[in-house]
Amino acid sequence: MIVDTIEDARGTLNYIQDRKTLLVPIFCSPTQHVAVNTLCAIYIYTEDDIERIVPFRHSEQLRGFTELVPEFLALENIFVHDKKQWLQTGGNGAVWDVKTLWWYTYAEAYDESHYPTAAHRFYWRRHTNLPAVNSIVPLQQHLAMCQKIRHYAWPMCVNAELTESYLQFNATYPQVFARIESAGLAVTDDFRMPELIHNERVYSQYNYHTVTGRPSNAFGGFNFAAMNKEDGTRAAFCSRFERGALVEMDFDSYHVRLIATAIGYELPASSIHDYLGRFYFDTDALTEEQRAESKAITFRLLYGGIDSEFLSIPFFRKVNDFVYTLWDKWKRAGCIYTPITKRSICKDAVQNMTAFKLFNYYLQAIETEVSVRKLQQVQDLLRDYESCIVLYTYDSMLFDMNYEEARELLPAIKNVLEQGNLPVKCKVGDIYDKMKTISL
Repeated sequence: MIVDTIEDARGTLNYIQDRKTLLVPIFCSPTQHVAVNTLCAIYIYTEDDIERIVPFRHSEQLRGFTELVPEFLALENIFVHDKKQWLQTGGNGAVWDVKTLWWYTYAEAYDESHYPTAAHRFYWRRHTNLPAVNSIVPLQQHLAMCQKIRHYAWPMCVNAELTESYLQFNATYPQVFARIESAGLAVTDDFRMPELIHNERVYSQYNYHTVTGRPSNAFGGFNFAAMNKEDGTRAAFCSRFERGALVEMDFDSYHVRLIATAIGYELPASSIHDYLGRFYFDTDALTEEQRAESKAITFRLLYGGIDSEFLSIPFFRKVNDFVYTLWDKWKRAGCIYTPITKRSICKDAVQNMTAFKLFNYYLQAIETEVSVRKLQQVQDLLRDYESCIVLYTYDSMLFDMNYEEARELLPAIKNVLEQGNLPVKCKVGDIYDKMKTISL
């Protein structure tokens, strides 16, 4: 049913209040980032097998219902096809994310590439210069696409258990990453993919539905998670403020310190590589060459396996015990659980597992869960300010900082990030490839 009267539209809002419901947003552009996109229509399916399309901006509609968009966005306790996108549209956070539920249920990323119909692909190819091309794709084709989505998603929505782990993840990750994405990154005209620029900004897109939960970050063919530091790519990124700068906060020896917390080993707040280097080289004062070699040795041991001669070092002996305890749990139970969200990583999701490969998966999961918790705390701190987080990359966060707010915010942010013996290094710069270390 295509809703074409205001009475039917309002009736739909009332009808779904007490029914299990799936909602699929349809955006005007298939290529623009959701942060700068608009709703073309929404598809609604309820548990009594009734489906509707409510058009907002479409060439076939008899009447538009844009004045009702806020009421649809305010819906609670429904299943939404992509909660991270829904939040950036202005949607209510009290909804359940279908893509995350799929990931929890089937231990695989959600693949939506097969949903668009042949008609969708024809219109998208034919009208590449039309920003709102979905507004002329026939509504029946949108209906057919959403019926495919419902065919796969609905049985899961009905039968899958909304575990405490899922509910915690669903309440946190879409919200955190939606805020980062919607902030965008300010760029100059030198940005190498000008087709991605919208009002002097480009927008990232995080995918956290990976085996470890560690997010990738790419949009429109640009990889925000792996920007080259040497080829000038970063030179196009700047502050959005007339009086502002980019500030990067980078965790020092992040993985080593996270491991120490996991195994209950107390590390000094000073340089980890100096601390471990004293064991490697049997000296109290390392040369610069030894310090660099110490870092290489530490990473080789943690990621590739601990050689027997290093088991005399207390830290690595405890790490080795932890690795094989984790491995034993995996072999006996077929699963391990991440420390904060208690999400399972099971045998069905991975192949050719080894003890240290499992340990690295677990470490990446710890890294992400701790970082997301800190991102959430920092976002709460920034809620009433113009300054914002614009990029998260594993062990670092990039802020676009208004000078007028910097004196107050930077020490407060640093304090939040460093809780748990996780010191950070700070850099500041007018552009992203010319950052200078500062002390706070």
